[in-house]
Amino acid sequence: MPSFFSQDYRAARNRLLSLTQKTGDWVHEPIKHPLCGADGDGMFTDVFWRGPEDASRILVISSGTHGVEGFCGSAVQSQLVAKDMALPDDLAIMLVHGVNPFGFSHLRRVNEGNVDVNRNFIDFEAELPVNEAYRDLNHLLNPVEMPPEKLDALMVEIMRLQSTMDFLTFFKAVSSGQHEFPDGVQFGGREPQWSRKTVEKIWATYLSTAEIVAHIDVHTGLGPSGVGALMMAANPDEPHKAITAKWFGDMMVSPRPTREQDDTFGGYMNLGMERCLTDTWVIPMTLEYGTEAPEVVLRAMIEDNWLCHHGELDSERGRAIKERLLRVFYPDSKIWESQVLHRAEQVFAQALAGLAELSVASKERT
Repeated sequence: MPSFFSQDYRAARNRLLSLTQKTGDWVHEPIKHPLCGADGDGMFTDVFWRGPEDASRILVISSGTHGVEGFCGSAVQSQLVAKDMALPDDLAIMLVHGVNPFGFSHLRRVNEGNVDVNRNFIDFEAELPVNEAYRDLNHLLNPVEMPPEKLDALMVEIMRLQSTMDFLTFFKAVSSGQHEFPDGVQFGGREPQWSRKTVEKIWATYLSTAEIVAHIDVHTGLGPSGVGALMMAANPDEPHKAITAKWFGDMMVSPRPTREQDDTFGGYMNLGMERCLTDTWVIPMTLEYGTEAPEVVLRAMIEDNWLCHHGELDSERGRAIKERLLRVFYPDSKIWESQVLHRAEQVFAQALAGLAELSVASKERT
């Protein structure tokens, strides 16, 4: 199986550009980020469209929402383009490459403002949600001083605290986002970020007249290594819960929270799309690939957050921290890469086949 993986943002973007130009039937729109990439050149969120401009059914695949996770998402997008599959009538594909190009290029999970883009899609005109459980952990997750031996002690204490909570409570504390500590981990921001505003404009431009949009946002870092799990929020009576079960089989489906403070992933992009495309049937999904054990991933995130606020990027330790962050979200393993590509090929084929048979009338019958 050919490798579609790249070792830096520039190479990943150029690979996808080359493949779409080679096939000749992709329309491309580059949207330039106001800052420069790690190599000093421009960064972009790129839109690639294939199929009828007025298609009523659209498969959207996005990558790099959590910047450094973009290596995986970019690779599966490149593989899809290289397959050059025939599209059913009235169906289009839209790829959004590098939702968070800053994090992709600079090897950060967050953006230029330390904001987790996938926690930024909330209503900022309302009162900001409060993650009280995170507040109690911030001193451990966001230390000012962190000699190497202190990180070991911090992780021991974090794991001890985890053992005193049920899994969901700890998971929400660490992962559901927070808006109180701008230099902390999982900071959701205090206003809409460039990446959010950019993808909302993309959705409004390309998707607002579609009848059905199936969205797959590609991520890494959660779950068993190499396993690509499809996840979605849906209540039992929502039609896309039953429909996607027919397409894909077992999925990780969580019920929608009745209150925003109960949302396990507050402000995530899938929900943002649903709220933006009010006249479109949105089928929101995440394709999440496992990499390392949760404590290894969390340790790398704590290290990187400390480095970017208090450490020295251009140092031996700084470079080592960046390499560890990269490898917890993009393992240096051909076996892992092969598992990722095989699963993506399966999921995207199932999504296209399912969309080909789907109509808005299906929603009413389900």
